[in-house]
Amino acid sequence: MDEGVFLIGFSEEEVQRIKGALKGVSVHEVPKECLTWRLGEIVERRPDGRGNWHERRFLITHGDNELIKRVISAVRSLRLGRVIFVSTTPISLGRTLDDLIQEWIEEDEYFRAYQRARRGIKGRGGPFLDIKKG
Repeated sequence: MDEGVFLIGFSEEEVQRIKGALKGVSVHEVPKECLTWRLGEIVERRPDGRGNWHERRFLITHGDNELIKRVISAVRSLRLGRVIFVSTTPISLGRTLDDLIQEWIEEDEYFRAYQRARRGIKGRGGPFLDIKKG
């Protein structure tokens, strides 16, 4: 299977900006009809269609660590807002897109809550209650 990037939830204009930022990388939109497909099928078959059917935006990278770093850096520089970045694994390639999307959303919400909690702790100076004498 060749390397590539697969997009879900991006507008047509955002897709064009991503393609422009990722010169030399194969970029494909994933249509809603692929929800029941295994991720490996999507990567192999690279179906045609629009990928702007989901309210969240997912960017799936299929490739080595260098490609993953390059893609994340290039897309973040576009300042598109909230994007859920994921990469394929041997296990994810055998699972359906619908199942993976649910998992990716849960993971994203968990990590965002974790980051908010860490920022809150930083602002207080530590993980302890601020009990003042007097």
